[in-house]
Amino acid sequence: MLRSLLRTNIVARPASVSVSGSLMARTSVRSIALTRSNSTTTSSHTQHTQPQPNEQEEAEAWLDAVRQLRSRYQSEGVPNFEAPHMDQLKKDLFEPTAEQLAKVESLQDKPIPQKIDSVVQHCTNMIMKDGKKARAQRVMAKALYLVRLELRKDPVEVLKETLDKMGPLMQLKTYKTRVAKNLTVPVPLNARQRNRRAFEWIIEGSEKRRSKDFAVRLGEEIISAYEGKSSGYEKRLQMHKAAMLHRAYIKLR
Repeated sequence: MLRSLLRTNIVARPASVSVSGSLMARTSVRSIALTRSNSTTTSSHTQHTQPQPNEQEEAEAWLDAVRQLRSRYQSEGVPNFEAPHMDQLKKDLFEPTAEQLAKVESLQDKPIPQKIDSVVQHCTNMIMKDGKKARAQRVMAKALYLVRLELRKDPVEVLKETLDKMGPLMQLKTYKTRVAKNLTVPVPLNARQRNRRAFEWIIEGSEKRRSKDFAVRLGEEIISAYEGKSSGYEKRLQMHKAAMLHRAYIKLR
């Protein structure tokens, strides 16, 4: 019995010692890891909070520049130098000359020109084929540029004046009746219809010219129509004569 008790005591003591030793070792390792982590976090925090020497030098240089600028403003006597306004700063005022004032007075009565003219846009749409409007705009611009070079006048005004002179005042319209004879009645035209008929005659006249470029032919025909040499005036006269012959059929309401 004594031998068995001694054996159990001898065997049990090292087991308890080993368990307690392992627990102590674990706690010591944890405490060491915690102390290391705390030391690293504090060191990183101090590194972030403390500025580097390069940043300190840049900040000092910036502050010195601000102090120098402030002292220069104070010495020059600039008011409110920290937030200067445009009206407080001294600047040279613009004084127009007599020629500039005379030009301003001459342009006061004239209206501001429109960006897109309706008459030019209408003529451009008449030139357009297969929906190629950009090509028609280039042709129209080139033709008006040639008019400008030849006559030394505003080409848009020249075009409007030409269409106004050449455009017919009326056209013949046929009405069907229930008898064998139809009635041909002269009908007045509005401004858009007159411009359309006159520009159609200008296009017909440009097709008879020799140049291979359509823009050149169109510009030459506009110039000749402006000077009264186009064949459209004869067509206009014939249309007016026919309307005068059929004036008896006009119905006045």
